[in-house]
Amino acid sequence: MIYLDNASTTPMSQNALKTYEEYATKNFFNPSAVYDKGVKIGKEIKDAKEHLKNMLGAIDGDIIFTASATEANNLAIFGCIKSNFKKVVLSSAEHASVYYVGKKLEEQGIMVDYCPLQENGEIDYDALEEILDENTNLISIIHVCNETGVINDLKRINEIRNRKCKNAIFHADGVQAFGKINVNLSYLGVDMYTISSHKIFGPKGVACLYVKKSIKLKPQILGGGQENNIRSGTENVPAIMSFITATKEIGDIKHNFDYVQQLRNTFIDNIKDTGAKINQSENNSPYILSLCFYGVNGETLLHMLEQKQIYVSTGSACSSHRSGNRVLSAMNISPKDVKGCIRISFSKFNTIEEIITASTTLKNCYKELVKTLR
Repeated sequence: MIYLDNASTTPMSQNALKTYEEYATKNFFNPSAVYDKGVKIGKEIKDAKEHLKNMLGAIDGDIIFTASATEANNLAIFGCIKSNFKKVVLSSAEHASVYYVGKKLEEQGIMVDYCPLQENGEIDYDALEEILDENTNLISIIHVCNETGVINDLKRINEIRNRKCKNAIFHADGVQAFGKINVNLSYLGVDMYTISSHKIFGPKGVACLYVKKSIKLKPQILGGGQENNIRSGTENVPAIMSFITATKEIGDIKHNFDYVQQLRNTFIDNIKDTGAKINQSENNSPYILSLCFYGVNGETLLHMLEQKQIYVSTGSACSSHRSGNRVLSAMNISPKDVKGCIRISFSKFNTIEEIITASTTLKNCYKELVKTLR
């Protein structure tokens, strides 16, 4: 099997699995319990939060553990909305868990502006400067686009915010950035930031939201007051602790970045004679490669590869049941070309041999499909 859908999910590492088993069977105690074993688990949860804050370059604030990045994004936006909010600004490249929250806010009477994209997939920074004004209360811009791998310049966005609406809250979905590119929230100027475990070889069912100390969130789940009264419910200790194990196995981010860049370049070089369009900017994460193949159906290509045990996607798994691709459409890619798009997403564990095999197979499948359609 050659797995190239790592932006969708990754398998748990063996060490993360061992940690999960330990906290599910041996150190299974409730962190809210007042006896010693529960208190010890509670301290380990606090230590886990400090570890994540250090990794994110966050000086103050808190980590709120959630069951998914979708929940964390919902908490970030719904949690900070106040009755006097006038305007929220998102981008046209947002993950479904932000985009559809924006649509819900519109139904509630809040003005939501969607910053357009440049044709390379980055947000249009000039347009953002025009959109932001003194009425803007919240900005949420994805850090690395899950569809294309395009990296948005959060520091530049923060500088625009400081000029146009310095009191607006700034949230970023960092799910495809964390563990793959350098992230320093103090430098970037972000107030809230979402990361997820199952994208970095940790378990599914756990993610978190970093929240700057000055931001006061309204809880969206009420109950026993866990997570500083922001997210009630007994913490998923096995998942949290194995998430931490996975973060400790990330390794040298720059080394991994350069290696995956080599994998990506090899893939591109091997399929370039197909004429496929590469959807990217100069500032792109090498972990995600979006390709449009002209005149064919991307899903057909996906299933042809699947028959050969090569696994890719046509885009975000969270949007797989919806037709079209609104992010690619926002990049002015025609509906006909969008139909022929697939997404390749790499990991540091893929090998050059796998990439050569997968890209050669894809090229052959495409040529076979074109011949069939003629």
